[in-house]
Amino acid sequence: MNCCNHTHPYDDFDVQGRWQPSQLRCLIIGENPGGLESAYFYDPPENYQKDPVIVRKGLLSTLSELKLLYTPTLEGFRQAGFLFDHAIRCPMTREDIRRERQAAQRYKAARVQKPDHLRRAIAHASIVWVMGHLACNAVANLTNEFSKKQRRISAHPYPGYDEPESRFFVSEYLTWRNKKKWTIIGSAFAQFARLRWDWA
Repeated sequence: MNCCNHTHPYDDFDVQGRWQPSQLRCLIIGENPGGLESAYFYDPPENYQKDPVIVRKGLLSTLSELKLLYTPTLEGFRQAGFLFDHAIRCPMTREDIRRERQAAQRYKAARVQKPDHLRRAIAHASIVWVMGHLACNAVANLTNEFSKKQRRISAHPYPGYDEPESRFFVSEYLTWRNKKKWTIIGSAFAQFARLRWDWA
C-alpha cells in the first residue's frame, strides 16, 4: 500500500467478501485498527465472552442486549445489516493516532483528508454511526450532509445533533474507560435507528 506500506487488515480479513451484509442498514465508522500486532475487529475471537477487541465486545454485547442482534457474534452483526470500518484503515502507533485524534477535533487530521474507502458504504448505508472525532472528521470530508461543527461527543451521545432528519448518529468511541456508558450510548442509538426504519 502506498499509504503505510502494509496491507490493511480490512483486506487481509476479506471484509468486503466475507462480512459485507446483503442489506447495509448501518455503517459504523471507528478510528483505526490499532497497531500491527493488534487484534482486528473482523478476526473472530475464540471466546466472545473474553473478547480482546473492546469496541467489538461493546458493540456486540450492547446491541444484542437491546435486541438489535440475534446473536452477539460477527455473524449476527452481519445478519442484522451492520458493517464496521475505520476512518483510517492503516495500522498506526499509539502516538500517531493520538496526534491524529487531537487534530481531528479541529477537522485538521491529515490522514482523513480523502477517506475515499468510506464513500461507497456511506452512500449506501441507511444509517451511519460516526464513532469518535476521527470518524467525524473523515465523514465531514466526504459529504455535506455532515457539517464541520464542534462536537463534544464525550459529554453525551447526540443522535443527529440539531438535525432531526439526519441519518448520522454520533457518539464517543466505545472503550474500557467508558464501559459504564455502553448501554446509554447503545440505547440512544437504538432509539435513533427505530425512528428511521422498522427494525424487525
